[in-house]
Amino acid sequence: MSIPGLGQIPVQAAVSSTRTISLRPAWEWRFQVPAGGSITVKVLSGTAEKDGIELPLRNAYTFSGIKSKILTWHGCELEVEGRCDRDSVAEYPNPVANPATSHINLHARLSDMRVDATRQRREGPRVLVVGPPNSGKTTLVKTLTSYATRQGYQVITVNADPREGMLSLAGTLSASVFATVMDPEAVDGWGSTPTSGPSTVPVKLPMVFHYGRESPEEDEDFYRELVARLAGAVSGRLSEDEEVRGSGVIVDSMGISEGGQVGMDLVAHIVDEFSINIVVVIGSPKIHADLTTRFASEKTSLGEQIQVVALDKSDGVVERDEAFLQHSREAVIKEYFFGDAKRTLSPQIQQVDFDALTIYKLADYSPDEKQSLVTEEPSSLMQHWTFAVMNASVRDSPDVVRAASVLGFVYVADVDEDRRKIKILAPVSGRLGDRPLVWGRWPEPYINLLG
Repeated sequence: MSIPGLGQIPVQAAVSSTRTISLRPAWEWRFQVPAGGSITVKVLSGTAEKDGIELPLRNAYTFSGIKSKILTWHGCELEVEGRCDRDSVAEYPNPVANPATSHINLHARLSDMRVDATRQRREGPRVLVVGPPNSGKTTLVKTLTSYATRQGYQVITVNADPREGMLSLAGTLSASVFATVMDPEAVDGWGSTPTSGPSTVPVKLPMVFHYGRESPEEDEDFYRELVARLAGAVSGRLSEDEEVRGSGVIVDSMGISEGGQVGMDLVAHIVDEFSINIVVVIGSPKIHADLTTRFASEKTSLGEQIQVVALDKSDGVVERDEAFLQHSREAVIKEYFFGDAKRTLSPQIQQVDFDALTIYKLADYSPDEKQSLVTEEPSSLMQHWTFAVMNASVRDSPDVVRAASVLGFVYVADVDEDRRKIKILAPVSGRLGDRPLVWGRWPEPYINLLG
């Protein structure tokens, strides 16, 4: 190529961004992909898994805005296309040296308990995973859930951490039966729901409750109430479905600090409501010792001893700063309304009169003031917030609305105060005025979905 006055400019040879990574048994490939970037991974040979989800040979998986790992128990060869922020191979001299072996051993123990429970037609193991923030709790819950589904069990998995969203948006508590394979490419690592549109991976049907705050400690009473309601829904499913009953329950808890009394009391509340008989503590001998002492003389509602098990934190667990968590929440909202690269969704935009909507907002929390919801007139302050659509009637009392389950979510695209019109983005068409909407206090909006 020649440009007048500059002479001949050499053409740069294209540099391939595709590489091959070879892993020996029990090794891990750890990777971080920035927001806006993506990589495509294929397993060329051997076997590999991500969060317990098996990755079939030659299938292309695309990951974006993620910090994760791929593990092999028998050795594998990966093809990676694209660039990571950082990546590394964790080498172990033998499988026992990898902390993930303890996850396999725990799963084997739970599997034995499921076999016994199914034979005796009683409830399988009810497991609660606890630990400090960024200790790998959610990854372990995903792994145990995936291992159970791969064996044909139909375990109920519960998210009791409002900072995380399981088959839902952040600020909620949820539960779902996992009877089919999970989606390793999903933004939240779990999969899709019917409101998210068609999917190549079977959808899940979660029960969702709206908490609307970041920490359980911000409104302990309401958090306890929602945990109790979620536990009641789980108990009902266990009693009516024999396969689910024998498979048991796995609960992902919020992060708790060592020595924090409120966090420990909330953990005890979860144990009581879900009749937890196995508490798994990751990465904290102090929390393990405290919970062992606390539950030493207690039994479940079924008369079982409560076992407290300690697991080491994997050295592959990385700190997730607020910027990363914010991006993750943003990505989940985008995927909920618009889908992803493999399934494009077409949400509906509706322009609605102010008077046609019933909107509640979470009141400022006060231990002396029990009013939790107050009616709110639409205003420009609502722009770019996501509202929960409640499974209640607009004629129901605020207390009934607050404790109702969530049907879905809508996004406030624009508010015209002069014309008293509000533009709302919804995943499906339908009348919006028939159900009350709830405006939470967290997470705050970060993005304009419509540009």
